[in-house]
Amino acid sequence: MSDNNKPPAASRRTMKLLLKQYKDNRVKNANIIVDVMQRLESNESGSITSAITGLHQIFTMVLIHEDIQLPRDNLPESVQSASEKFSTWLFARYTETHNRMLELLGHKEQGVQELALCCIVKLLQSEGQHPIKTTPGIYPFPIERLEALVSALVVDSVDNQHLITLLFEYLECQDFMYYSLMAVNRIVKAHKGKDITEVYMNNLFLFLEQFSLPEGGSSKLLIQKLLLYPDSDEKVQEEESTCEKKTSPFTLPYEQTSQCLGDIWEEVMKYSLTPDLHRRSLILLPDKVMPHLKQPVQLTGFFMESYNRGGGLSLLALQGVFVLISKHNLDYPDFYTKVYAMLEPTIFHARYRPRFFMLLDRFLASSYLPEYMVASFTKRLSRLCLVAPTPCLILLIKFIANLLIRFPGLRKMIHNPHATSVERDPFDADESDMSKTHASESSLWEVASLQQHTLPYVAKAASFINRNLPIMEYNIGEYVESTYEEIFERNCKLTVKENVPTTFHKPKGLFEYHCDQMSQDWSMV
Repeated sequence: MSDNNKPPAASRRTMKLLLKQYKDNRVKNANIIVDVMQRLESNESGSITSAITGLHQIFTMVLIHEDIQLPRDNLPESVQSASEKFSTWLFARYTETHNRMLELLGHKEQGVQELALCCIVKLLQSEGQHPIKTTPGIYPFPIERLEALVSALVVDSVDNQHLITLLFEYLECQDFMYYSLMAVNRIVKAHKGKDITEVYMNNLFLFLEQFSLPEGGSSKLLIQKLLLYPDSDEKVQEEESTCEKKTSPFTLPYEQTSQCLGDIWEEVMKYSLTPDLHRRSLILLPDKVMPHLKQPVQLTGFFMESYNRGGGLSLLALQGVFVLISKHNLDYPDFYTKVYAMLEPTIFHARYRPRFFMLLDRFLASSYLPEYMVASFTKRLSRLCLVAPTPCLILLIKFIANLLIRFPGLRKMIHNPHATSVERDPFDADESDMSKTHASESSLWEVASLQQHTLPYVAKAASFINRNLPIMEYNIGEYVESTYEEIFERNCKLTVKENVPTTFHKPKGLFEYHCDQMSQDWSMV
């Protein structure tokens, strides 16, 4: 190869060698930063990922050694010293690197996108731990760089859900979560009055689903995770064990955070939600948003409209409506009547069946509910035992047992000699008014019939009515998601006695065995 065709010396050096040379003399070999940045323009993803890793290590060293010290009072370059000019140059290269990483979030290779995102977050952490600019009394989080990252992810035209998912572990940190929430609030306000795309909504919702605020602020957290101080939770535990108290480096401003969350959802509720986002909103609002709103009753229209639509939306809106009734004095006397009407065989095939039964257990937890109402629910569940899929039977049995434990007055329903069959049962299954169903006069003969079930563990569970009820209630959550696969695995583990007789006569063929009526009436063609 001729000298004219040889690649530049910098491009022939490996990244490992470049990093070693830079580490040996960060000032003399500062131009290595430019050489590595040029590799970001390569067409090969391997070269780009190597450059990203190299820049991350270089600027981590720069931040740790505090090589960037910006001149005070924005002095003109003509009066800056050599060290100040070098520091300004480093800061410009650091900013340029951050901007290039943001651009690489749109690279065609997903591996490059993900590595660039991780590099940005790690540099955010390093810059926060070794701030370039410090202001006394202000938490040194690089807010502007985080806002640029969030703005690059919550966009109108590119689906960035795979990248936003990578931030989930960081959103568990209170400082990262708080400043991300502020950034999302600014983005939502900037979109006010503009056309909202489905892509933008999907990106936005993925962020909203991960914001988990502690009620009352950071003081309510047993362990506070921080991005800039990852070991702070361990120190807090050590201080608590030694009865020492120390102020946390970051305190979540709860009032400001809850106000910000409310402002975001006030705008989101004005959007035209897709069916999927509508369902996700009904799941998200009761647990993660309503406890922090100053006026949750403003969501009444949204929940009531969803509740009245029927189907899956009605099921998902149950929790929000119940929260409004129990905690915010919403007057809705037909709530339990509509829940009672949902107890149909189709509920076992609904997508959100586990959620429904967990909520139903919560709805029927109050000791102030009238006995006739709980009796109607108990009898309705008992009747459903006759048509429910096998994986749901244990759930129904345990649910009924819990209601009998919770409401001792219903134990008279276990044995009622006047109700032993459908014909003699006073319970009116078609009556929608629970005060007229006569459930209290009925018995749980449906549960008793399950004692003859072909699966031994179902028959054993149903035999609870023949014994004294336990003191503690069963954990319904253990049974809400039972499947046929679990039933199969359970039965495969059962021990079977040896020499179990299966037939007394050895069959001669498919339709030829002893005393078989079918072989006499049918033949193979």
